[in-house]
Amino acid sequence: MAERLITVATFSQPTEAHILKGRLEAEGILCFLGDEQIIAAQPLYSLAVGGVKLQVTEGDVEEALELLARIERGTSEYILDDNIELAAPAQVYPETEACPICESKNMSARGFLGGTLGISLPFLSRRYGCHDSGYTWKEN
Repeated sequence: MAERLITVATFSQPTEAHILKGRLEAEGILCFLGDEQIIAAQPLYSLAVGGVKLQVTEGDVEEALELLARIERGTSEYILDDNIELAAPAQVYPETEACPICESKNMSARGFLGGTLGISLPFLSRRYGCHDSGYTWKEN
């Protein structure tokens, strides 16, 4: 018997859905996008059809929701089964010496989607985040 698909997140744009779909698939979670083509062809229909739906099988719902919550909090990293981290080490940029709260140098630049997906795109934003205190700030 085939498992049912459960919607775990909805998005107004297919691009956002594809980014998180790829992240879930990287963790081995089988997922699909519903109503993606309708919204890609007619973006104004997004509200009418309820957005692009990120769907996973019933057996993966709990794991997918947990991973999406970690991504939203900004605490998700790529980790292998042997506890070998694949995430790039924190990058310290010369414009910022240390965290203004705890003075740690364990920080990174966070660009567009940086807090959400852990992608560092400093050319889009001069926002920094301290990995020790969790504090984020924007450079003046």
